Order: sequence, then C-alpha cells, then structure tokens
Amino acid sequence: MDWALAIDRNRDALLRMLALLFVTAGLDRGGVADVLPRRLHRLVLRVLRAAEAAARRLVVIVKQVEGIEARVPMARAARPLMAAIPRGTGERVPSFALFDPRKSFALHKGRRFARREPFIWSPGMNDPVFVAQSEPSPDDLVSVEQVGRRLSALKAALEDLPKQARKLARWEAKREVGRAQTGKFMRAMRPGTPPGHRVKHTHPVDMILSDCHALALYALHAPPEP
Repeated sequence: MDWALAIDRNRDALLRMLALLFVTAGLDRGGVADVLPRRLHRLVLRVLRAAEAAARRLVVIVKQVEGIEARVPMARAARPLMAAIPRGTGERVPSFALFDPRKSFALHKGRRFARREPFIWSPGMNDPVFVAQSEPSPDDLVSVEQVGRRLSALKAALEDLPKQARKLARWEAKREVGRAQTGKFMRAMRPGTPPGHRVKHTHPVDMILSDCHALALYALHAPPEP
C-alpha cells in the first residue's frame, strides 16, 4: 500500500473542495464574516461536515502509518492566582475537532417547531395575543461566522496532518488513562458510518469520505508490513 500517495491524493482533493467552499461562503476575500441565504448555508454545511470527517480519517491514517505514539504529559505547576494572563489578539485559528460527534440514540427526537403558536398574556387581558410562527425560509439570511471558523480550522489541519496526528496521539494517551479510572474510552472515529455519510453519492465529497473511511479502517486493522 502506497500510503503517501493515498494521503496526498485525498488531501489535495479536500483542499480543492475547501477552496470552493470559501468562495461559496463569500470568505475568499479577507475572511470577513458575512451572511448567506439559508439554502447556500445548508449546502456549505452539508459538504463541510463530510469534509471534516474525511480529514479526521486522514489524521488517523497518518498516526497509524507513521506509528506516532505519545505519553501523558506531566502535570504543570499551577499559575499563581494574581499572575497576569496575557491577552490574545483574537486572530488565532480555531482548533480542528479531531473526534467525530457521537451518535444520538434517542427514541423520540424533539420537534423543531411547536404545533401550537406562542401567545402573550398579562394580568388584565381577557384573551391572549397569539404570535404567528412560521418555519425558516430558504431565503433567510444566516451568519457564516461559525462556518468560517470551521473552514479555517479544517484548512489548517489539512496543511499540517502530522501535527494533527501528534495531537491526536496525545489526546488518546490521556483518554487511555481515563479509561483505566472510569472504564470509558472514545476514539476519534465513531462506530458505524462517519458523519456526513450518504449511501448515494450525490457530491464529490461523498466519494472522498468513503475512500478515507475505508483506508482508515484498513490502517487500523491491517497487519504490520514487513
């Protein structure tokens, strides 16, 4: 298995797709948070969710192929209570989420919209005043600030996969210690299908996610090469 070729091919494909997402979200010129119609916002989120899952699997592959391991770092000395805490500039790229969101196994999912309309009533009023409630429109404007942060985090992760692999190794080492104490442990890849998975591939990101997921499973369970 030529792991370097497989990693680079999928990484480059994700970076090209990420560039298109920046343009679609209107963040290709300076990265200033703006608004998008809800229909475009949902499209960006749909592709972004699958791209993030594919990138997590690339991190897992790099960690397994490179044999990256880590130990739990020693506890640091506590900071004095009166010590000055330096302020940041607010320009730091957010951290990339290395762990898949857990699946929800709730039997009854809550309704997104209530059946009854809310009403307003106060003492002295004979009848309550009902407030009209409607479902969101595809043309409603939605802020892309949070999406922009996720796009920036994904771009930074793809540009330095070994760094993310070392970070993942440290997190797993900490959670291994936690499992010895609580018996609970969570890996980066959740069981079953990955986030953003679709049986019918309707977007190029679906094929990338499928390939990355299969490669990650092979890297985790394949016998070591001689």
